[in-house]
Amino acid sequence: MKQGYYFQILVIIVLCMACKDRYYPEIDAPGTGYLVVEGTLNAGSVATNLVLSRTTPVNGIREASPELHASVSVEGSDNSVKQLPMSTPGNYENTLGLSSNNRYRIRIRTANGKEYLSDFVSVKMTPEIDSIGWKQSEKGIQLYVNTHDATNSTIYYRWDFDETWEINSFFRSTLIYDPESPDADPAGVRVRRFPEEDIYYCWKYGRSNSIYIANSAKLTSDVIFQQPLNLIPAGDERLSVKYSILLRQYAMDKAAYEFYDLMKKNTESIGDIFGPLPSELRGNIHCTSDPKEPVIGYISATAPAQKRIFINRPAGWAFGQYCELQFVLQNKDSTRVAFGPGNIIPVDYTIREPRTEGYAAGFSSCTDCRTRGGKVQKPSYWP
Repeated sequence: MKQGYYFQILVIIVLCMACKDRYYPEIDAPGTGYLVVEGTLNAGSVATNLVLSRTTPVNGIREASPELHASVSVEGSDNSVKQLPMSTPGNYENTLGLSSNNRYRIRIRTANGKEYLSDFVSVKMTPEIDSIGWKQSEKGIQLYVNTHDATNSTIYYRWDFDETWEINSFFRSTLIYDPESPDADPAGVRVRRFPEEDIYYCWKYGRSNSIYIANSAKLTSDVIFQQPLNLIPAGDERLSVKYSILLRQYAMDKAAYEFYDLMKKNTESIGDIFGPLPSELRGNIHCTSDPKEPVIGYISATAPAQKRIFINRPAGWAFGQYCELQFVLQNKDSTRVAFGPGNIIPVDYTIREPRTEGYAAGFSSCTDCRTRGGKVQKPSYWP
C-alpha cells in the first residue's frame, strides 16, 4: 500500500517538473525603455544628485542604460531656476541651496526632444540621527539606526549610505623591482619603497543598493529604534581592518513613503509563490510630451541629516587570505623572470640554506592591495 502511495507522489513530482516552461510576459515598452529618475532634491550644503536611466526589457540581459546629455533643471515656486549639469554618465549634480519657504519641481528635456515634469513638492526638514549601532552574530554584523522627532511631525523616513573600508596586503613589501634605478642592487631590486609607492594600505568604496525605509505612524511618539540597515556577512572583507559608514537620513511625506515601499516590495520581495505580486510603479513625474508614457520615479525635497561612524575589526572576525612566500635568487636573470611581469613582488631579503642569498616574494594579490580593487589614496576623513 505504501509503495503505491509513494509511486503516485513520484509521478506527480515528475509531471510538475516536466510541465515547467519559461514564461515571457508580453509587456509593451518603447525601444529605448521608460525613463527612470532616482534621487532627492537636497536643501542646504548637501549636493543634489539625480540619476537618470532607461528601463530594459524583462527578457533582456543588459543593465539599465544611463540617460545621456539631458537638460535637467529645478524650478522653484519663486520662479527660480537652477541647473543640474551631467557630472558622469546618467548623473546630474549640483548644490541647490533650496529654501524651506518655497516649493520645487524638476524639468527634464532628453536628447530625443521629450520633456518630463514633476509635481511641486515642499521641503521637509529632517531630524538629526541619534546614533548608528551594530550587533554581532554568527551571520555577521547587523547595522541599525536610531532617530526621533520631538515635534512628532516627520513620521516617514528613508536612509541611504556610502561605505568605505580599509584593506591591507597579506605581506608588506619593503622592496621594489626597479632595474633602472641607480639605487637598485646588482639584481635590479631597490632597497626601499618611497611613501607614495606603498602598496600595503588601500581603501575601497561602496554605496547602498537596497531601499531602507521606516515609519512611526502607528506609534504614540515619532521614534525609530534600532531600524536595521545593511548586514555585513561574517568574514566579509569590509571588516578585515576598519569600516566606515556615512549614513544619510531623509524625511518624507506619506506619498513618497508609499512609493518607496511599493518599489521595495517590487524589487526585494518577489521571486517565490508566497511573495506579493508586482504592482505598477507610478510616481509624481510625468511626460508632458506624451501623457500616456509611464515615468518611474518620485521627487521629494528635504534637508537631509547625516552621520559617520567607524568600526574596527570585531573580535573573532574570520576574514583571511591564503598566501605563501616564494624564494627568488638574487641575480638579474632570476629577478627579471620573476619580477618583470609584475605578478610576483619582492617582499624582503632572505637567505636559503646553504647560504643562498635571495628574496622572499609573494604574488601581487598578496602583496599589492590595488589588485583587490583598492585605492592607495587615504580618504581625508580617515583617522
